[in-house]
Order: sequence, then structure tokens, then C-alpha cells
Amino acid sequence: MSGSWVNFDEYEDVLASTDLLAILAPKLRTQPSCWKWMILAAQNGLQGALVCAIQDTSGTNILEKQSAIAALDWYRTREGDMPQGKLAVFGTLLKRYRTKYPSSVTAQQLKSIGQLHWELRNNFAHFIPASWKIEVDGLPEIIQSALDLIEDAMKRDQVMMHLSGNRKRRLERNISLTRNALLPVSDRS
Repeated sequence: MSGSWVNFDEYEDVLASTDLLAILAPKLRTQPSCWKWMILAAQNGLQGALVCAIQDTSGTNILEKQSAIAALDWYRTREGDMPQGKLAVFGTLLKRYRTKYPSSVTAQQLKSIGQLHWELRNNFAHFIPASWKIEVDGLPEIIQSALDLIEDAMKRDQVMMHLSGNRKRRLERNISLTRNALLPVSDRS
């Protein structure tokens, strides 16, 4: 398969995460283990959406402090190789998003997003062999909160200008399919 490439940028990263959510959500009732990948995809999509919505033209405001200082110094001097950037941690990105877009996240969404990242995602991403049970009843609300914030972030003007019509439709379709699959069977359209 020589000559084949897959291209990713921050926007495609969000879309790839929502693609996975749309594929997995309809399988949750028959394959509960898919919740693991729903959690990882929702958190990854959310982090990517925050990056898309808050990054400035230099791309330094999404970096951790020392990395941003090094990048800005390089931009000023252009000496040596451009330093490798290190993305700010999730909590910092979320705080920066909330600062840039006040009142964009409700207290309940913030609680759900906290559970998604710090409790669920971190335990899956840094899995220590153990027996672990997760109550499924609360998971749709947690994923829904992530979807709401992904949608909010990706509809910001500075993001929309980078999305083609196909990408906008893909994002909208993925979010709609995922939301519908998370509804109780009696509420589905």
C-alpha cells in the first residue's frame, strides 16, 4: 500500500472522533464494552474541539506555559529549529475555553465533563489491571454533555471558517446519529 496517506489536522481529529461515536453508539445495547471507546472518543473529540475553538494565530495559547514561551521566543528570533510544542492539559484547555466563551458550559455539563475526563477517560487510558464496574445509566448524559460542548466549540466562527461544507455536514450527521442512539428506544425518531 505504498503511496497511501491519511491526513489529520485538528479539525479532522474532531471529526474522526465523532465518526467513531456515530459508529459505536448504535451498538451500545448489544455490546456494552463499546462504552470504553465511546468515552475515549468523546473525550478526544472534546479536547480537539476546545483546541480548534481557542487557538490563536500563533498556535501558542493552546500550549503549556513553557512550551508557549519557547515557541514565542523562536518566532521572535527565528534561531535554531522551531521547538516541539506540548499541548496544555485538558483542564487548562477547558478553563481557557470557558474564559474565552463565558457561560458556554453549564454547571451540570462541567460536572459531566469532569467525570468523562478525570474519572472515566483517565482510568481507561491508564488502565491498571483490576475489576472495574461502571454504572451505565449515567453514561448517556456524560456523552451528551461532551457532544453539546463539541458542537458549541465547532460552531464558533474561527472554526467554521476552516470547515468545508462536507466537514460541517459530517459533524452534524455524526452528532445527530450519536444523540439519537443514546436516547431511550421509546424516544428515538
